[in-house]
Amino acid sequence: MSFDFRIDLQVWILILATITACIWAFVARFVPMIRIIRKADSQISFAEEDSEEAAMVSGKYPKVSVVVYTYTREEELLGFLQSLMTQNYPNYEVILVNDGSIEVTAELSDSLKSIYPDNLYVTFIPPGSHNLSRRKLALTLGIKAAKGEIILTTASNCIIPSSSWLSDMMKPFLESSVTEVVLGYSHIDYENMYGPGKWYREFDDVLTGCQWLGEAINDNPYRGDGNNLAYRRRIFFEQKGYSKTIHLVNGDDDIFVNEIANDFNTEVVLTPESILTVDWGEASNRIYADLKERYQFTSAMLPFTPFLRSGCASLMQWIATLAAAGAILFGLPNLLPTALAGGFLLLFLIMEMVIYTKAAHRLGANAHWQLLPLFLLWHPLGNMFFRLRHRRHRKKNFTFA
Repeated sequence: MSFDFRIDLQVWILILATITACIWAFVARFVPMIRIIRKADSQISFAEEDSEEAAMVSGKYPKVSVVVYTYTREEELLGFLQSLMTQNYPNYEVILVNDGSIEVTAELSDSLKSIYPDNLYVTFIPPGSHNLSRRKLALTLGIKAAKGEIILTTASNCIIPSSSWLSDMMKPFLESSVTEVVLGYSHIDYENMYGPGKWYREFDDVLTGCQWLGEAINDNPYRGDGNNLAYRRRIFFEQKGYSKTIHLVNGDDDIFVNEIANDFNTEVVLTPESILTVDWGEASNRIYADLKERYQFTSAMLPFTPFLRSGCASLMQWIATLAAAGAILFGLPNLLPTALAGGFLLLFLIMEMVIYTKAAHRLGANAHWQLLPLFLLWHPLGNMFFRLRHRRHRKKNFTFA
């Protein structure tokens, strides 16, 4: 084997295909990750600001109503409320909407009111509310009862990492009157996942988050996270709430955000203090699958471009790998094609691992970078098999099912 600068035309084509596919895959999938890294690194948590800067940023504090969808027992709720009621933001109220009976809600209200008498309001979903989205109904009831100018939606099984969470989520509203929507981020507690596919599920969750967060940072918001989403109360009523998706169980955090968010009224917050962890306990694997199925269903009602870009990135990943393998195979015994195609593909994979690792860490996840090349190749196939396996479940996405 030796280096020979005379390379067959077909081998040159494969080498050029490798280089072109690597560049396209990098732009489509990893440039959004770079945006996330830069955004996260550029933001300073309210807890880290000095007093003078914080006072200058704060100005007038608009009242925020934190609307909490809850279905947990009182003892589990108390831990969440302890974190929520000790936020350093000076002007907020908490509205708990309990997905339980009147009797349970009344007992819960009496008990919690004795602990938090000032800024806590407890209500419930009326009995007989069938053929409706429970979460949408809960949020609507909470928003109608809210007195704040800003609404922030979340759920009681979220783990709040810091007393600065609320201040960090409110900071874009304080800095600009143009801001109407603030997109935060939450993720499943990955420690609760189990089974041989847990690392892939974590990767898939991060990749999905990078897709919509990267688009939002690039002024193309089309989705949000209902466990960590803030917007001005008036636009909820201007949009007539969830009336356009009343026939759907879901859509409160992607279809709704796509309706109200645009390139100049939306900001993204990614400080470590603002990222929530959602504790589903032993149900984490099932909830992950439910969320994935839910977003695959509603994605058909969202802009097509981000999903096309993601699909092209997966295709280019495969083309780059196969073209490099072909250039090496057909170029032998000449080592020059191996050096060109293999070297460029190796450089591309190293860049992928470095960027993905940084993005995953910014989103509070483990990178598992050693398996990244395999995960990226499997991803389009995994999505296809998942879609086929769950195609019979589509009816459950409609409230009339």
